[in-house]
Amino acid sequence: MTGISPDAARTGARQKTPLLVGLLPFAGVVLFVIAEIVGFVVTGGADALRWTTMNAVLFLIGSSSVGNGIAHLFFGPVIARSIGWQPGPFQFEVGAANLGIGVAAIVAAAAFDADAWLAPILAALVFLVLAGIGHIRAIVVERNLSINNAGPILVLDFLIPLVTLALWIWLMLS
Repeated sequence: MTGISPDAARTGARQKTPLLVGLLPFAGVVLFVIAEIVGFVVTGGADALRWTTMNAVLFLIGSSSVGNGIAHLFFGPVIARSIGWQPGPFQFEVGAANLGIGVAAIVAAAAFDADAWLAPILAALVFLVLAGIGHIRAIVVERNLSINNAGPILVLDFLIPLVTLALWIWLMLS
């Protein structure tokens, strides 16, 4: 607990967030980049679209959602304040939803063919895009410019599911 006031949280005032907690939501992006580099080194780029799409489902959706789930479930008050919100029971629900999407994406990518990847992609698309719209609403209506409301997370809310869906459609059409 940082003891930050609600007004300070809404305006994006600096607060102490443990580094690991702050990085959890970005773990999937980092793992995706590493997997892509390793994949190209090992395969020489053979079947790149399929591997990139699988890595997007596995890491961009799967690992990122698991990281977000852990952050919201176990560090809810800190995460809520970093978004500019008051801590509350919603953190558990947001964490559970993220964890469910993440587990589904990891299982689908690791154990099933590309046809099954669409389900977690669509679940992430609906959840993340609507969350992103909620963040934009908070920016406009409440002037909430907190780092985890108006920062990189907002961009990832739209970018991750849309890029993954585009890769999946491209793969299915090729």
